Order: sequence, then C-alpha cells, then structure tokens
Amino acid sequence: MRGARQVPERVDIVVPVYNEQASIDEFYERVARLGLAHRLLFVDNASTDGTVAAIERHQDVRLVRHRSNEGYGASIRDGIAASESEYVVVIDADLEYPPEIIPAILEALEAHPVVFGSRFLGVHPPAMSLLRRLGNRWASGLFNVLFGQRTTDLYTGMKGLRRSRLPLSDLHCAGFEHCVELAALVTRAGHRIHEIPVDYHPRRKGRSKMRHVPEGLKLTSHMLAFWLRQRASGGAPLPSDSRDRRGG
Repeated sequence: MRGARQVPERVDIVVPVYNEQASIDEFYERVARLGLAHRLLFVDNASTDGTVAAIERHQDVRLVRHRSNEGYGASIRDGIAASESEYVVVIDADLEYPPEIIPAILEALEAHPVVFGSRFLGVHPPAMSLLRRLGNRWASGLFNVLFGQRTTDLYTGMKGLRRSRLPLSDLHCAGFEHCVELAALVTRAGHRIHEIPVDYHPRRKGRSKMRHVPEGLKLTSHMLAFWLRQRASGGAPLPSDSRDRRGG
C-alpha cells in the first residue's frame, strides 16, 4: 500500500453508509493511498442501491450490515462497538470530508482524547448555505454555553476518539441526535473537544440524508435534555484550557 502509515494498527475507521454506491470506490482508493484501507469498518444502514456490493469488492475492509434503517447514530454506535482499536476515527463516505485529513486526526489524538474536524476553522467559509452556517454556529454556541465547551462545529461528520478515555458504551441515540449525545458524553467524562480545520466539499453525488431545519429543532431539544440530565447527575470538571495531553 502507498503512503506514510500513521499508527494504523491502533486505529479503526468507522464509516456509516446509506445509499453511497456512487462514492464508495473513490473513498476507498483515497484511504488506500494513506495505507489505511485495511482499517476501514463500514456500517451499512440497509442501503437500497449497490452500496453493499461496492464495499464487498474490496476484500480488506470490514462490513457491518443493518437489516433495516436504524439511523445515523445507530450506525456509528454499532461501528464503534465492532471496532477494537484505541483510536477510532468516524468519517462519512460521501467525500464531503476529505479522507486525507485522517492522519492529522490521528496525530492530534496523540495529545487529545477527542478531536473534531471543524468546517469553520479554515481560511474560507464552508461551502454551505447561509442558513446552514448560521444554524450550525447557533447550535454550537448554545452547546458551548450549556456544557462549557468551545467547539465551532458541533455537527461535524469527522471525529477522532480515544477508546480508553471515553465511556463509549453509554451511547444510545439512533438518529442525528447522536452528535449531541457524543459531545455531551465527552463533557461528562471531563474532556475538552479539540478541533482541527477540515476542508468541506458539498457532495457531488447522491443526496444528503439530513433534513436540516426539523433535525435542528430536534437536536436542540435533545441538547437541553442532555444538559438537564447532566445537571441532575453531576459531571467531571473540564480542564482549565483546551489542552488535554494526558496519556492513555
């Protein structure tokens, strides 16, 4: 395989997919150029196109299949459960997030237990509508106020996690509310969310599975519910700054 290897034996790359036949081969080839194709773990959420066949053409990847559409969060949750490595990277297969950022995520995980790829830290604004940019910034800001974080991109689809530093078995949400649940879990565990910039390219193939306005309202209600639950149960204090460099 080509490309420099970044601790590949300690990482699993969880890829939730639903009707992504058009992008699977390009996604695989780009990860293969990093020398990490054998760490791919696809979770198919009952695709109705040729996604599964496209994945199965690549013999060095792993595949978890849902018999019915269980939701985006369920795919990530089941992928994490099926993985074994200390480092877990979550990335979508639609190429909106470039796989080439994975080595940078892994490097940041050496010093931080949680790494988000932020679409809003780049030199240029992300290629999305003004409504979506404002909605994401509002949601991220509200989350920061409630949970004491400093994230700029709460709903990013590009994440890195250290298994030993988070109670990942506590993840239960099946839909897009998983994004809020995971960030709240990170806070409850006493960690800052560390971010690195990531280029965002709107999908060229297929359609987005998220209905942004209704999902945004739903995610806000979940955010408030998680905050009330955390206030009731107490939580670990966050580090005084964004540097969380304890080994693990």
